[in-house]
Amino acid sequence: MHAQPKVQVPSRYARVNAWVISQDTDAEVRFLESAFGAVETPGSRMLDPDGDIGHVEVEIGESVIMLFDAKPDWPATPAHLRVYVDDTGTAVERAVEAGARVVTRPTLLAFGERVARVRDAQGHLWWLHERVEDVPPEELAERFADPAAQESMAYVQRTLREEMAAAATDQA
Repeated sequence: MHAQPKVQVPSRYARVNAWVISQDTDAEVRFLESAFGAVETPGSRMLDPDGDIGHVEVEIGESVIMLFDAKPDWPATPAHLRVYVDDTGTAVERAVEAGARVVTRPTLLAFGERVARVRDAQGHLWWLHERVEDVPPEELAERFADPAAQESMAYVQRTLREEMAAAATDQA
């Protein structure tokens, strides 16, 4: 392992932060507020010379997501983001009420997390994770060998493959 250099990171930000590019960033911000309780950072919204959103930030818990509008001639760039939630079932319901559709229903996986996926109206795929237990590393192999655990993982993997194949077909 190499030593990580000391990096100056401004307060509020992590060392790695997400950019989300949408056709309608204002609608995306409203989705994030409704689905995940995001709060738009006051004073962060800036319009570009075309009147599009050139920058806006929202906070979900202690995470900052930066967003801006795509230009008409840009290709779609859907984001794939993981959000930890307190209850995946409730989070999926809120996301669906805010305009998303279910890709993967809440599923308990062997490593101690219940996961689900939704795709929002802008095309972004949100991976919702709920930590339900800390699984000791020495238990993982046994848990992954359980047929029920394998079936759950197969479902989660299959729904992602199907979603990605459908998205590829939609872009063609």
